Amino acid sequence: MGKFVFILSILMFLTLPGQPSEASEHPVSLELTDSIIKISTFYNGTTLEASGIIPADADVLLRVSGPKENVHLKVKGKVAGVLWMNKSDAELDNTPSVYMLYTPEKSSKLLETQGVDMGYSALAKGITIKPESADKAFIFAEYVKLMEEAGVYTVNKSSIHYKDVENGQKSFSATLTIPSKMNAGEYMVEAVTVENGHVLGRSEKKLTLELSGLPKVIAALAFGYPLLFGIMAVFIAVATGLIIGTLFKGGGGSH
Repeated sequence: MGKFVFILSILMFLTLPGQPSEASEHPVSLELTDSIIKISTFYNGTTLEASGIIPADADVLLRVSGPKENVHLKVKGKVAGVLWMNKSDAELDNTPSVYMLYTPEKSSKLLETQGVDMGYSALAKGITIKPESADKAFIFAEYVKLMEEAGVYTVNKSSIHYKDVENGQKSFSATLTIPSKMNAGEYMVEAVTVENGHVLGRSEKKLTLELSGLPKVIAALAFGYPLLFGIMAVFIAVATGLIIGTLFKGGGGSH
Protein backbone atom coordinates (compact mmCIF):
# COMPACT_ATOMS: atom_id res chain seq x y z
CA MET A 1 0.00 0.00 0.00
CA GLY A 2 2.81 2.38 0.90
CA LYS A 3 4.53 1.70 -2.41
CA PHE A 4 1.31 2.46 -4.27
CA VAL A 5 0.93 5.80 -2.47
CA PHE A 6 4.55 6.67 -3.28
CA ILE A 7 4.07 5.97 -7.01
CA LEU A 8 0.80 7.90 -7.02
CA SER A 9 2.52 10.89 -5.42
CA ILE A 10 5.23 10.86 -8.10
CA LEU A 11 2.63 10.75 -10.88
CA MET A 12 0.74 13.68 -9.33
CA PHE A 13 3.97 15.68 -9.09
CA LEU A 14 4.80 15.01 -12.75
CA THR A 15 1.36 16.14 -13.90
CA LEU A 16 1.52 19.44 -12.01
CA PRO A 17 1.72 22.46 -14.34
CA GLY A 18 5.23 23.78 -14.86
CA GLN A 19 6.46 27.25 -14.27
CA PRO A 20 4.25 29.95 -15.81
CA SER A 21 5.55 31.34 -19.06
CA GLU A 22 6.66 34.93 -19.41
CA ALA A 23 3.49 35.73 -21.33
CA SER A 24 1.26 34.31 -18.56
CA GLU A 25 3.08 36.37 -15.93
CA HIS A 26 2.14 39.48 -17.89
CA PRO A 27 -1.55 39.20 -18.82
CA VAL A 28 -2.69 41.42 -21.66
CA SER A 29 -6.27 42.61 -21.55
CA LEU A 30 -8.15 43.92 -24.58
CA GLU A 31 -11.66 45.33 -24.74
CA LEU A 32 -13.74 46.80 -27.59
CA THR A 33 -16.63 49.21 -27.13
CA ASP A 34 -18.51 47.24 -29.82
CA SER A 35 -17.99 43.72 -31.07
CA ILE A 36 -20.85 43.80 -33.60
CA ILE A 37 -21.31 46.62 -36.13
CA LYS A 38 -24.53 46.89 -38.14
CA ILE A 39 -24.30 47.89 -41.80
CA SER A 40 -27.59 49.67 -42.47
CA THR A 41 -28.89 51.70 -45.42
CA PHE A 42 -26.97 54.90 -44.72
CA TYR A 43 -23.89 53.29 -43.16
CA ASN A 44 -20.71 55.13 -44.13
CA GLY A 45 -18.14 53.60 -41.85
CA THR A 46 -17.69 54.14 -38.13
CA THR A 47 -15.16 54.09 -35.28
CA LEU A 48 -14.82 52.11 -32.09
CA GLU A 49 -12.59 52.28 -29.05
CA ALA A 50 -10.05 49.61 -28.12
CA SER A 51 -8.57 49.63 -24.63
CA GLY A 52 -6.78 47.41 -22.17
CA ILE A 53 -4.12 47.04 -19.48
CA ILE A 54 -0.45 46.09 -19.89
CA PRO A 55 2.69 46.15 -17.68
CA ALA A 56 3.88 49.68 -16.90
CA ASP A 57 7.19 49.31 -18.76
CA ALA A 58 5.72 47.62 -21.84
CA ASP A 59 4.30 48.83 -25.16
CA VAL A 60 1.39 47.51 -27.17
CA LEU A 61 0.62 47.17 -30.87
CA LEU A 62 -2.88 46.70 -32.30
CA ARG A 63 -3.82 45.03 -35.56
CA VAL A 64 -7.18 44.65 -37.29
CA SER A 65 -7.10 41.89 -39.90
CA GLY A 66 -9.66 40.35 -42.21
CA PRO A 67 -10.17 36.93 -43.80
CA LYS A 68 -7.44 35.82 -46.16
CA GLU A 69 -8.21 35.46 -49.85
CA ASN A 70 -6.62 34.98 -53.25
CA VAL A 71 -6.42 38.16 -55.33
CA HIS A 72 -6.02 38.37 -59.11
CA LEU A 73 -4.49 41.52 -60.59
CA LYS A 74 -3.77 42.92 -64.02
CA VAL A 75 -0.26 44.34 -64.13
CA LYS A 76 -0.01 47.39 -66.36
CA GLY A 77 3.02 48.71 -68.18
CA LYS A 78 4.06 50.80 -71.14
CA VAL A 79 3.86 49.16 -74.54
CA ALA A 80 6.35 50.51 -77.08
CA GLY A 81 7.22 53.13 -74.49
CA VAL A 82 4.00 55.01 -75.20
CA LEU A 83 0.73 53.31 -74.21
CA TRP A 84 -0.18 52.02 -70.75
CA MET A 85 -1.83 48.63 -71.16
CA ASN A 86 -2.39 45.37 -69.27
CA LYS A 87 0.80 43.41 -69.81
CA SER A 88 0.42 40.40 -67.52
CA ASP A 89 -1.63 38.73 -64.79
CA ALA A 90 -0.56 38.29 -61.17
CA GLU A 91 -2.02 36.31 -58.29
CA LEU A 92 -1.55 37.07 -54.60
CA ASP A 93 -2.40 34.13 -52.34
CA ASN A 94 -3.05 34.26 -48.59
CA THR A 95 -3.80 37.99 -48.67
CA PRO A 96 -5.77 39.61 -45.79
CA SER A 97 -8.81 41.54 -47.02
CA VAL A 98 -8.15 44.09 -44.24
CA TYR A 99 -4.85 44.98 -42.56
CA MET A 100 -4.81 47.97 -40.21
CA LEU A 101 -2.03 48.59 -37.71
CA TYR A 102 -2.09 50.96 -34.72
CA THR A 103 1.12 51.85 -32.90
CA PRO A 104 2.31 54.08 -30.04
CA GLU A 105 5.04 56.69 -30.43
CA LYS A 106 8.53 55.52 -31.43
CA SER A 107 7.18 52.23 -32.76
CA SER A 108 9.85 51.38 -35.36
CA LYS A 109 11.84 49.21 -32.94
CA LEU A 110 8.68 47.51 -31.72
CA LEU A 111 7.83 46.33 -35.23
CA GLU A 112 11.32 44.86 -35.57
CA THR A 113 10.95 42.79 -32.39
CA GLN A 114 11.25 39.07 -33.10
CA GLY A 115 7.89 37.37 -32.84
CA VAL A 116 5.78 40.49 -33.38
CA ASP A 117 5.00 39.63 -37.03
CA MET A 118 3.30 42.94 -37.77
CA GLY A 119 3.77 45.65 -40.37
CA TYR A 120 3.89 45.52 -44.16
CA SER A 121 7.27 43.75 -44.23
CA ALA A 122 5.85 40.91 -42.12
CA LEU A 123 2.72 40.88 -44.27
CA ALA A 124 4.76 40.49 -47.46
CA LYS A 125 6.47 37.36 -46.07
CA GLY A 126 3.13 35.60 -45.68
CA ILE A 127 1.83 36.35 -49.18
CA THR A 128 2.64 34.14 -52.16
CA ILE A 129 2.85 36.01 -55.47
CA LYS A 130 2.58 34.19 -58.80
CA PRO A 131 4.04 33.74 -61.35
CA GLU A 132 7.55 33.22 -60.03
CA SER A 133 8.92 35.49 -62.76
CA ALA A 134 6.85 38.46 -61.55
CA ASP A 135 8.42 41.53 -59.95
CA LYS A 136 7.08 40.60 -56.53
CA ALA A 137 8.26 43.70 -54.67
CA PHE A 138 6.63 45.97 -57.24
CA ILE A 139 3.36 44.02 -57.29
CA PHE A 140 3.12 43.93 -53.49
CA ALA A 141 3.83 47.66 -53.21
CA GLU A 142 1.20 48.49 -55.83
CA TYR A 143 -1.34 46.23 -54.16
CA VAL A 144 -0.76 47.87 -50.77
CA LYS A 145 -1.13 51.28 -52.40
CA LEU A 146 -4.44 50.19 -53.93
CA MET A 147 -5.75 48.90 -50.60
CA GLU A 148 -4.59 52.04 -48.79
CA GLU A 149 -6.62 54.13 -51.21
CA ALA A 150 -9.65 52.02 -50.26
CA GLY A 151 -8.86 52.65 -46.57
CA VAL A 152 -8.62 48.97 -45.60
CA TYR A 153 -4.80 48.89 -45.31
CA THR A 154 -3.30 51.48 -42.95
CA VAL A 155 -0.43 52.03 -40.52
CA ASN A 156 -1.63 54.52 -37.90
CA LYS A 157 1.43 55.79 -36.07
CA SER A 158 1.23 57.36 -32.61
CA SER A 159 -2.42 56.31 -32.38
CA ILE A 160 -2.16 54.35 -29.11
CA HIS A 161 -2.19 56.41 -25.92
CA TYR A 162 -1.13 55.41 -22.39
CA LYS A 163 -2.33 56.61 -19.00
CA ASP A 164 -2.95 55.67 -15.36
CA VAL A 165 0.21 53.85 -14.21
CA GLU A 166 -0.76 52.00 -11.05
CA ASN A 167 0.47 48.85 -9.29
CA GLY A 168 2.98 48.13 -12.04
CA GLN A 169 0.39 48.38 -14.81
CA LYS A 170 -0.95 51.02 -17.19
CA SER A 171 -3.95 51.36 -19.43
CA PHE A 172 -3.97 52.02 -23.15
CA SER A 173 -6.58 53.18 -25.63
CA ALA A 174 -6.92 53.72 -29.37
CA THR A 175 -9.66 54.75 -31.77
CA LEU A 176 -10.08 52.15 -34.50
CA THR A 177 -11.43 53.34 -37.85
CA ILE A 178 -13.86 50.98 -39.58
CA PRO A 179 -14.11 52.18 -43.22
CA SER A 180 -17.24 51.77 -45.31
CA LYS A 181 -15.41 49.44 -47.70
CA MET A 182 -15.00 46.76 -45.02
CA ASN A 183 -17.49 44.10 -46.10
CA ALA A 184 -19.80 42.18 -43.83
CA GLY A 185 -17.91 39.35 -42.16
CA GLU A 186 -15.72 38.46 -39.20
CA TYR A 187 -12.49 40.27 -38.40
CA MET A 188 -9.85 39.93 -35.71
CA VAL A 189 -8.51 42.66 -33.41
CA GLU A 190 -5.20 41.63 -31.86
CA ALA A 191 -3.07 43.26 -29.17
CA VAL A 192 0.62 42.34 -28.85
CA THR A 193 2.59 43.52 -25.82
CA VAL A 194 6.36 44.07 -26.08
CA GLU A 195 8.94 44.88 -23.41
CA ASN A 196 12.72 45.13 -23.80
CA GLY A 197 12.68 43.46 -27.20
CA HIS A 198 10.52 40.50 -26.11
CA VAL A 199 6.89 39.65 -26.76
CA LEU A 200 5.14 39.33 -23.39
CA GLY A 201 1.70 38.27 -24.52
CA ARG A 202 -1.16 38.53 -26.99
CA SER A 203 -4.90 39.02 -26.74
CA GLU A 204 -7.57 38.78 -29.45
CA LYS A 205 -11.15 39.92 -29.85
CA LYS A 206 -13.52 39.07 -32.69
CA LEU A 207 -15.20 41.94 -34.53
CA THR A 208 -18.29 41.19 -36.63
CA LEU A 209 -19.77 43.38 -39.36
CA GLU A 210 -23.25 42.29 -40.38
CA LEU A 211 -25.87 43.57 -42.78
CA SER A 212 -29.00 45.16 -41.36
CA GLY A 213 -32.24 46.60 -42.76
CA LEU A 214 -32.48 47.14 -46.52
CA PRO A 215 -28.92 45.93 -47.34
CA LYS A 216 -29.75 42.64 -45.59
CA VAL A 217 -32.98 42.28 -47.59
CA ILE A 218 -31.18 43.02 -50.88
CA ALA A 219 -28.42 40.52 -50.10
CA ALA A 220 -31.00 37.86 -49.21
CA LEU A 221 -32.77 38.42 -52.53
CA ALA A 222 -29.55 38.45 -54.54
CA PHE A 223 -28.30 35.14 -53.13
CA GLY A 224 -31.58 33.40 -52.31
CA TYR A 225 -33.74 34.48 -55.26
CA PRO A 226 -31.38 35.57 -58.07
CA LEU A 227 -34.06 35.49 -60.81
CA LEU A 228 -36.48 37.66 -58.84
CA PHE A 229 -33.64 40.00 -57.91
CA GLY A 230 -32.64 40.35 -61.57
CA ILE A 231 -36.21 41.17 -62.63
CA MET A 232 -36.51 43.77 -59.86
CA ALA A 233 -33.17 45.32 -60.81
CA VAL A 234 -34.28 45.69 -64.45
CA PHE A 235 -37.62 47.16 -63.39
CA ILE A 236 -35.96 49.68 -61.06
CA ALA A 237 -33.45 50.69 -63.77
CA VAL A 238 -36.23 51.25 -66.35
CA ALA A 239 -38.39 53.17 -63.88
CA THR A 240 -35.47 55.35 -62.85
CA GLY A 241 -34.68 56.11 -66.49
CA LEU A 242 -38.28 57.11 -67.20
CA ILE A 243 -38.44 59.37 -64.16
CA ILE A 244 -35.16 61.10 -65.00
CA GLY A 245 -36.24 61.49 -68.64
CA THR A 246 -39.49 63.11 -67.56
CA LEU A 247 -37.88 65.47 -65.08
CA PHE A 248 -35.12 66.66 -67.39
CA LYS A 249 -36.93 66.52 -70.72
CA GLY A 250 -35.93 69.53 -72.79
CA GLY A 251 -38.49 71.42 -74.83
CA GLY A 252 -37.94 71.84 -78.58
CA GLY A 253 -38.99 74.63 -80.89
CA SER A 254 -38.29 78.34 -80.98
CA HIS A 255 -39.17 80.95 -78.42
